[in-house]
Amino acid sequence: MKTGDINTSNNIAWDNSGNNNWARPATLNTYLNGTYYNGLNATAKSQIVAKDWSIGDVTYGNNDLADQINDENGTKWNGKVALVTMSEYLRSNNNKSSCGTFSLYNSNYSSCRNTNWMYINDSWWTLSPDADSAGNDVFAVGYGDFGSGIGGAGRMNDAVRPVVYLSSEVTLSGSGTQSDPYQIK
Repeated sequence: MKTGDINTSNNIAWDNSGNNNWARPATLNTYLNGTYYNGLNATAKSQIVAKDWSIGDVTYGNNDLADQINDENGTKWNGKVALVTMSEYLRSNNNKSSCGTFSLYNSNYSSCRNTNWMYINDSWWTLSPDADSAGNDVFAVGYGDFGSGIGGAGRMNDAVRPVVYLSSEVTLSGSGTQSDPYQIK
């Protein structure tokens, strides 16, 4: 999986109608798998493969990461470009004892953001809809004073960090550090 950023000045709605169903398709799904994907060069497109993405509802404040992953995996969508799920974001933190579940992450946000390699000082969309929102809220990371929160899918103030799966034929060089970043070959 590879993540990237879109320079959007934080103004893309997850779905213009406020619906949190990615497979419907949501406005952001249409944009990422249409305009965004079609704007990539031929080499980049040849390196991206379609995969099944987990788009199941997540319960706010879930204290059981395995249960959250099962909920996310309960609904699938097949495509080339999507977003990270809430569980993927939580699993990118190297402080599992204090930051490994939704509740822990929000309770310890000030320290958890410093131990998560995906953290940026901005609010950005995830792929995870809120189970308790009657079909209109989606989780965002870096939301206000909390590590994550829910917001209406129609709001226009969250950034987008697209995610793709790379072909197994793609190789990487570099060590993944700032001075020697991974390079796709």
